Amino acid sequence: MDHAKGTVRIWWAGRCARWPVALAAAVVVAAALLAGCGSSGTTASEDAGSTPVSSPAASGAPALTAEEQAWLTDKGTLRIGAFNDYPPFGFVDDDGEAIGIAADYWRLLGERLGVGIEFFPVQFADQLEGLKAGTYDSLQGIFPLESRKEWFAFGPSYLAIPTRMFATAADAAAVTSLDSLGGMKVAVVQDDSGQQIADDAGLETLVVPGYPDAVRAVADAEAGAAILDELVGVYYVNQFGLSDQVGAAGPAVDEGQMTLPVQKDNATLLSILGKAQQTIGADEVEAIVARWLESE
Repeated sequence: MDHAKGTVRIWWAGRCARWPVALAAAVVVAAALLAGCGSSGTTASEDAGSTPVSSPAASGAPALTAEEQAWLTDKGTLRIGAFNDYPPFGFVDDDGEAIGIAADYWRLLGERLGVGIEFFPVQFADQLEGLKAGTYDSLQGIFPLESRKEWFAFGPSYLAIPTRMFATAADAAAVTSLDSLGGMKVAVVQDDSGQQIADDAGLETLVVPGYPDAVRAVADAEAGAAILDELVGVYYVNQFGLSDQVGAAGPAVDEGQMTLPVQKDNATLLSILGKAQQTIGADEVEAIVARWLESE
């Protein structure tokens, strides 16, 4: 186990292995949780991965202040914007119900807090807009990008996710860095971190609504490459039967920290969620991850 940074870290160790539900996998999970937001509950972390603590054993309900408990009691149920196309972290079953790593993690938070958790699976851009508008209290998880700090405050990271370039088998050898994508159109998901990475690198982008669209854009030669969170990209490559045509190429271009966001001025909820996260042991997070990455 590597407890150096205190974040559960998931690495894809081979793009041709097998995962549950027609996905393949070999992973190394290194765990321990980050600290919450502090006892005062008034300060959002400027760097969600900067304050590691030793992983606590689950200790039941978090110690909330009277103000925090009153806020939570009045709220009753937390409304959470959810992924509908981001497996195995967040997606929906045949009935449209939220499932995956993030959904299980949130349900555990709800148990610790004694509140209901209601998920609203939508496209990622709609999640961000819904949180801005107050339609949702939080989201299943996003990366704390600088561009998002105008709107949101972020709790500690609970998953570290590498971002990779994806290309066709014919082009993979030439895709060695972001610079190598110059001169080609690069598929990115609207408002996803991959879009910011591509924009910062000055790349020409094809902006699509979801991860499945980005994978298909590469397979159909609408884009020369895509920049996607690795495990989700691999999931769709396998689901669509494209593993002989499309795959991750080159080294990771980023490692995103999955955090729980709230509206920037909602210090009360930020503190509540941080305290609840501190009650969840690393072994519990590992068990959730293993449930969704376990091979058949």
